[in-house]
Amino acid sequence: MICAVIDIGSNTMRMSVYKVTDGKFTILMTKKEMAGLANYITGGQLSKQGIEEMVEVLNRFTASLEYVTVDSVHTFATASLRNISNSEEVIAYVKRSTSIDIELLSGDEEARLSFAGAIYDAPINDGCLFDLGGGSTEVVAFGDKFPYYVRSVNMGSLNLFREHVEKIWPKNRELEELRRFISDTMATMELPKNAAPVLIGVGGTARSLRTLINMQHDRDIMQRHITRKEFDDIVKFLMYRDRLVRDAVLRKCPDRIHTIIPGALVISELVKRLKIENLYISDFGIREGYLWKKIMRGTT
Repeated sequence: MICAVIDIGSNTMRMSVYKVTDGKFTILMTKKEMAGLANYITGGQLSKQGIEEMVEVLNRFTASLEYVTVDSVHTFATASLRNISNSEEVIAYVKRSTSIDIELLSGDEEARLSFAGAIYDAPINDGCLFDLGGGSTEVVAFGDKFPYYVRSVNMGSLNLFREHVEKIWPKNRELEELRRFISDTMATMELPKNAAPVLIGVGGTARSLRTLINMQHDRDIMQRHITRKEFDDIVKFLMYRDRLVRDAVLRKCPDRIHTIIPGALVISELVKRLKIENLYISDFGIREGYLWKKIMRGTT
């Protein structure tokens, strides 16, 4: 079986095509577009321009499948449509325009599917996981690979940037505003106090930070294991906010130039509150979890 999974996020839209054989899957193709749908939200609604941007990206994704024999295409949305008041109208319009059915995931579903995708590949039995997206952050604590704490908050790297940063690079005053807001938001989450001090990271910001860390240490860019000190050092590096830092981000992850600092501050607060000693940045996440749980296993 070959199937495509499309993820409509607040910052990024992605499509992955998988080949499923004997209960396992391999990735055949992945496409990504920085649609930035959160930038099109006005008065709590996704604007007409934003809806058309989404439709155009979806059409490009499906057009790229023209020469691939795909058995099914599955599309879901997370905070991008969950946090707006006209989600039903948007989903209906997309259906009329493209024949694509969009499944709208709750924050709890998003967290559990991100965990299912990451844990499929991660050599970790006990710890915590975060999925930092453009419009929300999900946190899962687990023991023996079973989740016992699941939370989702409407705080992501892109909406933090939009609400707290005037230009591309945050000023000192804006950094303090970001830190206060992130700390206050996490205080409402009642994070677990005795979880194992290992944190699995999911999402584009986490992978971008991993790339920068591996670059600094002159090692394989796909190295997934990161120490607490290495993570703290990259956050300090980003806080310099000088030309050297901007050049490094522009070379390695240019599409994150405006969101990497807000995202790094979210992860940093999690690391501090959970007393994390080591991080594992996964290449798998919600799309693989959706594939595994909803398509391969047919569960919800």
